[in-house]
Amino acid sequence: MYKYTFLVPLLIICINVSFGETISDVNVSSPVYTNSINENKYPVHIIEREEINTYQSIGDNLKNYSGLSNADYGIAIGQPVIRGLTGDRTRLLSDGIQINDLSHISGDHANNVNLNNISYIEVFKGPSALFSYGATSGGIVNVVSEILSNKKYDNEIKVDYLTVNNGYGHNLLFKEYLLDTNLFFSFSNKHLDNYSLPDGALFEEGVKKKTKSNSDYKNQNIKLGLSFPREWGYFGISFENTDGVYGIPYHAEEEEEHEEEEEHRIFSKVESETYTLKGQYNKVMFFNSIDYFYRDSNYFLKEHEEDGSASLNNNTKELSLKLDLDDDRYEKKLLFQYSHRKSPMTDAYLPLSESYEKSVSYFTRTKNKSYEIDFAGRYDVNSRDTLDQRYGDTSLSFATSYSNKLNKSLLYTVGYAHTSRSPAISELFANGVHGPTQRYERGNNRLTREVSRNIELGLDYTINDIDIGLDLYRNTINDFIFLSDQTTTTSGKTDANWNQKNAVFQGYEVSLSKEYIIDRGIVQIKLSRDDISAIFDDNTYVPRITPARNILSANYSNNDNTKYSLDLIYAEPQGDFSSIEAKTNSYIDLSVGFSKLIRIGPNQNITLDIHANNILNKTIRNHESFVKDNVPTPGGNLGMVVNFDYKF
Repeated sequence: MYKYTFLVPLLIICINVSFGETISDVNVSSPVYTNSINENKYPVHIIEREEINTYQSIGDNLKNYSGLSNADYGIAIGQPVIRGLTGDRTRLLSDGIQINDLSHISGDHANNVNLNNISYIEVFKGPSALFSYGATSGGIVNVVSEILSNKKYDNEIKVDYLTVNNGYGHNLLFKEYLLDTNLFFSFSNKHLDNYSLPDGALFEEGVKKKTKSNSDYKNQNIKLGLSFPREWGYFGISFENTDGVYGIPYHAEEEEEHEEEEEHRIFSKVESETYTLKGQYNKVMFFNSIDYFYRDSNYFLKEHEEDGSASLNNNTKELSLKLDLDDDRYEKKLLFQYSHRKSPMTDAYLPLSESYEKSVSYFTRTKNKSYEIDFAGRYDVNSRDTLDQRYGDTSLSFATSYSNKLNKSLLYTVGYAHTSRSPAISELFANGVHGPTQRYERGNNRLTREVSRNIELGLDYTINDIDIGLDLYRNTINDFIFLSDQTTTTSGKTDANWNQKNAVFQGYEVSLSKEYIIDRGIVQIKLSRDDISAIFDDNTYVPRITPARNILSANYSNNDNTKYSLDLIYAEPQGDFSSIEAKTNSYIDLSVGFSKLIRIGPNQNITLDIHANNILNKTIRNHESFVKDNVPTPGGNLGMVVNFDYKF
């Protein structure tokens, strides 16, 4: 019963709090649909640039939001988890196109996304994912950079200097509209040393460890973009280069931080190049508009491991074409997508592989109605090939939702999604030691595609200027693919096979939010709770599932351009664990922040941002992490950002 005790004070607050003034919501829209009776009807989170900590992983940046958590391998490596699902079931996108790194295959790899100079991050959960970017059983995380824009840039120069985690970094951004052309340039780098541990979090031969060895991280990123906004639409082209190196902290070794000793520790080197072409033509034949997108990306990874090294050179070509067929009664979109991925790998547990993915999607939404009906359908053709093995299938996914405002206070939404996922290359063809998991992994070429049936009920109720949200969901996944440990060992590693079982994920997310005007400032308070259970059909638990969490977020901003923030997470013990893992204790994660904007001229500002994470210095182990027993999250951590902003 303890899991539900948080609901009592939540309801009490709902009943008793009835004062203050509210601030109107900011509406957001997906890239497919543009109008809605309520754009906030879907379980979606929008994380603005000002809320993003560029020295944390993308998973860590999302953990303060209901239904979202972090499967981490240290401070800089963390995969987003949506309602207990991660990896290939939770897609990470950049400007609507899937990011082609190895993070969706194995959580020990850093996401190939730079959080500097992005506009915002949007998250779609459950059935809403199909209405936005594509079919997934978990959800979508889309990082929006707007490096190529169909609107004229606001001209600006930004220079950031950051220091955190015994590390440092800087960032330069230049944006200008010149000669009818948008110019975009950014350069950033960061260097993080091994992070500090909470007192007593880890012991080695009876001695407390003060830092987590092999948790260092270095990264350098360059972005260039040109776009030409015109009355007929726009056209743009961009280039991005990333170089990085990071340790795998599960393999902690002593005194390995020196560059000359890199060859004697476990670490990954990454280099990527991405070329993007993007544009839109308005009023073409009987189409309202035609949007097109082409991306060519090369991702090179070299892993230095105990038994030698492995390398991967991943080349991906992607094409997207969206046709706008709106009329007076309906919004209608037709979407075509194609991708080809070639992944030669040497001396590793994955063979050389080649993948093709082709899809066609159709979206429709009612217009000018008191109610709203949405429908999305998608047909996929997939293939996964190696030199001597082949896998291919086709699948049909669809989703529908109905929304209605019963009155001015209550909006409800009912949604259903039927989605399919083809097995990943690692699930099909792995055969060898995977160092980060310390397992000898064996793929299974007899795996079939997963089929997810996800039903969701959403309620949004406003009373006395208080907004109350409730989302209930049940996600039945047939032939759920998971890594199962065996009793045998190979080369001193645990044997693990990829298998399938039916599973049911179900849970709820409840929230209460209120905004007040106090003197010259605004106070925003939000309380939320999420809870999920995931059980196989033989009544055993799915491993690495997020425990029940209670979250408090409070922000204060005033007319003096000063902001204060507080985020508190209380995660309850995770006692529903599988046979291959251990119980995770409860924890409290408290973070605070301060921001001050100082005007030094008509178009010149300096912003000071100070944030302190885990200020209670508690030992925190994310149950979603594969290495939580050996890699707790960092202890108390203080960071500072100084930003100079100049607009022409």
